[in-house]
Amino acid sequence: MKTIKLISIPAILIMFSGCDINEDMRSLSSNQGAANARAIAANNGCMGCHAVSNLIVGPGWKKVSQFYLDNPNARNILINKIKAGGKGTWNHETGGESMPGYEGKMAEEDIAVVVDYILSLSQISESNK
Repeated sequence: MKTIKLISIPAILIMFSGCDINEDMRSLSSNQGAANARAIAANNGCMGCHAVSNLIVGPGWKKVSQFYLDNPNARNILINKIKAGGKGTWNHETGGESMPGYEGKMAEEDIAVVVDYILSLSQISESNK
């Protein structure tokens, strides 16, 4: 008799969303907030262009987090960039590819969850020094 083993949805999302899982990501995946943010990002197509640590089409989110580390308006800036889309800030990395806007395509609450996760990545990087 064959045995069927089931894999949890969060495990599947982590296996297929970005392929740049490192020690930071392993520790983050146990954090429900981070897992929720990554699931939201994967479900909305964000992970098709972004990874946590490396460039795909758009910049890696750790680099974005570091870029905005000392900016007190970072959260609002990133929320607005996701809503409206953007071009120019990362041309040196993306070769001029623009990010499409997600206003009306992605719930505002979900955008905020993803932005909070992105901004938290610089704090994790700083704590590992």
